[in-house]
Amino acid sequence: MANWLSREIRHLLPTFDLHAVRTVLVSFDPWRLDSRPTRDFLHIITDDSVAKHYPKMFVKPTIKSDMSEPVVTVEFIDSSKAIFKASKLTTLDIFIKLKPLCIAKAPPP
Repeated sequence: MANWLSREIRHLLPTFDLHAVRTVLVSFDPWRLDSRPTRDFLHIITDDSVAKHYPKMFVKPTIKSDMSEPVVTVEFIDSSKAIFKASKLTTLDIFIKLKPLCIAKAPPP
């Protein structure tokens, strides 16, 4: 991941509230060149600091070898889903598109 991209993501992550997220399903084929941002997203979302703050969030990676498009599926606590077909997205794009959904679905304090 490029330095500027990791810097941007590092600045964006503290503003996230993932309490509205129940499940994150990440599927990709590691042999596809466009799966790198999806793998980086998986790496970030499974970091120990994220897991410590959101213990109820379940992350399930699925690694395929069928040249399928990388997909990130996020299920929220209200059972709605967001599906990101990530072949043309960067890691930052995935986070930017996920943030307003998390804000809209956040449980009341």
